[in-house]
Amino acid sequence: MPPTRAISQWRNMLNFWGDRSGVLAPFGRLAERGDRVPDMAEDIFSVVSVDVVAVAYDRGARRVLFGSHARTAPPFEGDPALPGVVVLSGERLVHAAGRALAKLGLPEEPTAMGQLRTFDEPARDPRGPSLSISMWAAFPHASEAPGTTWAPLDDPLPLCFDHDQIVAESRRILAGMLWRDLRFTRALTGPRFSAADAVAMTAQLTGREVHRANLNRDLAKTPGLVEAGLAPATGGRPPKLWRWEE
Repeated sequence: MPPTRAISQWRNMLNFWGDRSGVLAPFGRLAERGDRVPDMAEDIFSVVSVDVVAVAYDRGARRVLFGSHARTAPPFEGDPALPGVVVLSGERLVHAAGRALAKLGLPEEPTAMGQLRTFDEPARDPRGPSLSISMWAAFPHASEAPGTTWAPLDDPLPLCFDHDQIVAESRRILAGMLWRDLRFTRALTGPRFSAADAVAMTAQLTGREVHRANLNRDLAKTPGLVEAGLAPATGGRPPKLWRWEE
């Protein structure tokens, strides 16, 4: 880029953004010295995408599941992946995540949603540099859309891109949120659940053995959670039922 044009471009950007983060100033100094200024399209910007880990609890199987879909375009056409989209100009993350969830046949407004973390490995996408902002979304039950697969969060199927890493990291983060982040917990458990359900969810997210009696004592201290009798006996001592207050 010619130095005169580069100086003008970077001064305009500095004036427009105010460079509050100090990111643009070094490029302006390069232009002032007449050095090569990185091409904005190739050297500076990465594509920003949202990839969503949608989770649901299967009461019949007592499994915490996550959803994936078969990709319909290259790269990795036909392979399972987390639902994801490129964030559009001016689009909020929650709206981008809603578009991604539609790939699983899920409503664009889940029971609860939040941000996990950002994945920025430069080679994570063979098409070029990209940042993935991973989100979690919790639903009362899994969808049955064509091309959608729901697998146990603690025994995931292989995924393309770096989605295996995203799922593993989401499990670790969600384990720390269970019974602490009530928005996530209530969305995963539903309005009523048994102590056996609580043990299954906790064990699958944390990967540790869980003792029902100890967990029941912890549940009794959880704000908004009250005992609701006993679940039907299926052999042995019936587990307690718990419900969330309105």
